[in-house]
Amino acid sequence: HRIPAWYCPDGHITVSRETPTLCATCGRTDLHQDEDVLDTWFSSGLWPFSTLGWSEQTPDLLRYYPTDVLETGYDILFFWVARMIMSGLWFLDQIPFHTVYLHGLVRDEHGEKMSKTKGNVIDPLIVMDKYSTDALRFTLLTGGSPGNDMNLAESQIEYNRNFGNKLWQMSRFVITNLGDQSSFSLPSPEKLDAPSAWIMSRLNTLVSNVNRLYDSHQFGEGGRQIREFLWDEFADWYVEISKNALYGTDQDAKQDTRAVLLTVIDTCLRLLHPYMPFITEEIWSYLPNRESALIIAAFPQPDSRYLNEGATVIMDQVRDLIVKLRNTRVTYNVDPAKRIQAIAEGESAPRIAALAPIFSRLCNIESISILNGDSTAQAAAVVSGDATLYLPLAGMVDLSAERERLSKELGTISAQIDKTEKNLSNEQFVSRAKPEVVEKERAKLADLKQAQQSVRERLAALG
Repeated sequence: HRIPAWYCPDGHITVSRETPTLCATCGRTDLHQDEDVLDTWFSSGLWPFSTLGWSEQTPDLLRYYPTDVLETGYDILFFWVARMIMSGLWFLDQIPFHTVYLHGLVRDEHGEKMSKTKGNVIDPLIVMDKYSTDALRFTLLTGGSPGNDMNLAESQIEYNRNFGNKLWQMSRFVITNLGDQSSFSLPSPEKLDAPSAWIMSRLNTLVSNVNRLYDSHQFGEGGRQIREFLWDEFADWYVEISKNALYGTDQDAKQDTRAVLLTVIDTCLRLLHPYMPFITEEIWSYLPNRESALIIAAFPQPDSRYLNEGATVIMDQVRDLIVKLRNTRVTYNVDPAKRIQAIAEGESAPRIAALAPIFSRLCNIESISILNGDSTAQAAAVVSGDATLYLPLAGMVDLSAERERLSKELGTISAQIDKTEKNLSNEQFVSRAKPEVVEKERAKLADLKQAQQSVRERLAALG
């Protein structure tokens, strides 16, 4: 806005909305307007209502002023936010918004301010073309916390591009396995099997958390929780477990599993849409019985009927056991294709044994029996909570060959320990070497001794 002030040769000032013809003080007609403009923040301070047709009482002004939340950077709190509030109070007797959400500045991965001189600028147009707009948007929304600066690395954008790819793959799996059926009825909570009860409980916990985080403007944490649920729980676990029902012969189990898969994807697309609008809208278009557009679909609300602490406890235990079983197979060099037996012991052993098909698919366990006076000698054991799974080594490895291999490994480790201890007992080495080198040797010795103890325990288990 050009400054609305006019000057006469006598130095008098006339301020007017319209171009004046006479000086308001002396009546002279030879006036000239101030050539300068108002500060840019003055003009910006009018933004909340000038964009709505003010100074007329337009329908838009009556409907949208005042608004609710302003989102901006903390660096212009005084320059812009304060001026909007002052202008709103002066011209309309109302503040323009009741809440101000301040984000931090985007810096490079080392915390330095981006500048062309430093050559550390990440051009949004380039990374959007390289990794997708959704990936950049999700990274910016989840990479920081309110009011704090964000250190942005291109690797973060690439990681979230990979998350978008994962979302596409898991959605395609679900849609492909729905078949030609157009409608699905989600079973009541009591009719769900343990894995489905678990994922539905986790889903409704997620919905509750995201709604709470949205209400408190913690958008970054909300997005991170959606990503972790979809990638770490749904894709890595439930999708794999669901294949037992989808590829089995029990039609009721197949239908229930399809309904759960669809419910999870439908709900998560709604949750994720504000963060990744393009890919979620595209996937949404392939879902059966969808509304016309995801952007106008209702936002999810939690259903407490599906919260199931018992299913969560048992499935957390199952997942922990499976991870440890996989590690044990690697430790004993068991052929990945070899199916092995397990014996369960503990209070939850019957529940673990009942879920044997999950272990069969995810870690190639042939069967799980319950310990009943059986000998657990020469068996590897994995423990989670009140459950222990024993893996009889005789059916898992060649005991003689494994003893020989471990003995050689123990000899190699012991030789490395002797060499490292010799270095650390050498006063000249300790006094002359850099402190970080000495510390590295000490850490190496601790790791070697831990490995030595592990090999000894495995040898003892072999008998």
